[in-house]
Parts: sequence; C-alpha cells; structure tokens
Amino acid sequence: EILTNQNCFHDIATQEAVGDFVSFHNLPPGQIAPILWRNKTNNTNVGGKIVSQYAFQITLPPNLIPTLLNYTSQLGIIDKFREFTSTSPMPTSPNEDSHHGQFVTFGSNRWYAQRPAKKFQSNMHWISPADERTQEEYLRVLFAGGFGEILDKIGKALLLDGLVAYHLTFLAVSKSIRGYTHHDTTSTGGRVYNVIIPLLLEEDVDPELILIDDVTG
Repeated sequence: EILTNQNCFHDIATQEAVGDFVSFHNLPPGQIAPILWRNKTNNTNVGGKIVSQYAFQITLPPNLIPTLLNYTSQLGIIDKFREFTSTSPMPTSPNEDSHHGQFVTFGSNRWYAQRPAKKFQSNMHWISPADERTQEEYLRVLFAGGFGEILDKIGKALLLDGLVAYHLTFLAVSKSIRGYTHHDTTSTGGRVYNVIIPLLLEEDVDPELILIDDVTG
C-alpha cells in the first residue's frame, strides 16, 4: 500500500519546517509515501502535490542505519571517506564522460573507489564492491539490518513480481560548488529505483535533495 492522501500525514510543525518537501512523522517501518511539495514554489501553489510518480520515501527498520554504520566503521570505509574528502582526494578526470577509479582493500575484500569528472566541481567519492564475495558480504549486512523488509514492502506497494539489488555502493560528499541533476536509468516504466539510505548527515545545513517533478521536468 502506498499512502497518497496528504490528509493522512502529519508534517513537522510549520515553524520547524525546512526544505521543499513534506516530512512525514510517526509512520511505521516500511511504510511507503509519495514525496509531496510542502508550499508554493515560484508563485505556484503546489503544496501537497506529488512531486513525481516515481519518487517515494520509506521509513527504515530501526537497526538498518546502526548496522551499516558499524560495518563501515569497522572496515575503515568511513575513515577512507574522510581522507578522500579532505587530505587525500582522488584525482578528477578531465573527460566529462568518465570517472577516475582505483581498487582499495578493506578487511579481506576488494572494493572499487571512484570520483566523478572535474566538471561536477565536488569532492564526491563512492566505494562499491569489486567482486562477488564483497557484493555478497554487503548484501548480508544489509539484510541483517532489515533491508529485506524494505524490499518486501517496496515490491508489494509497487506491485512488482520480484526485486534484485544489482548495484551497491557507499557514497560521501562534503563540498559541492553547484548541484547537478542526475539519473542512472531512464525509460524503465518504474521498474528500476535507487534506494538512498542516509548514514551520516551534516547538522544545521539546508536540505540538499534536488528532485525534478513530472510536470516541469
């Protein structure tokens, strides 16, 4: 079930509201809700309207984020990201269509670290499994934290026959000169989704999630 009636939701108090999207509270774990505009935008009354038919927010199981943080901390991935985004960044590729990458080892498994092209003007880096063993270990950690419950809820809500997590990654960024809208896939008819799980967020900064709605593109 996907709740779509905004009257069923309770946004945070108006004086505490930050950002363009409604922040739902007190939803049970695994509850899927559309992303709704909060107020008027560019003199257009869009408050309460769905941003995109293919964008959702879902409440996470309580153990998922702590499980992932413990995993990345023990392996040294968080420390590596701190190096990448401060003292030892990877070089950027001058080619707009390519990323710079290098293999790194955490524990006994191989990972692949990448940084986007220079044109993106950010210190973003991401680290992904580089072989099947690392992929399987990452999956085991996700499911230990309750990610399987999330997949089950998503599949039932979107009426999908099955789901597969075909690409896993950890991503970090602390500085960006400008924002770029980005998509990994197009024209899938709602059959492919990115699931973004926030692990560590900067405090006292404006929201930085950018979405393009179905109407204005």
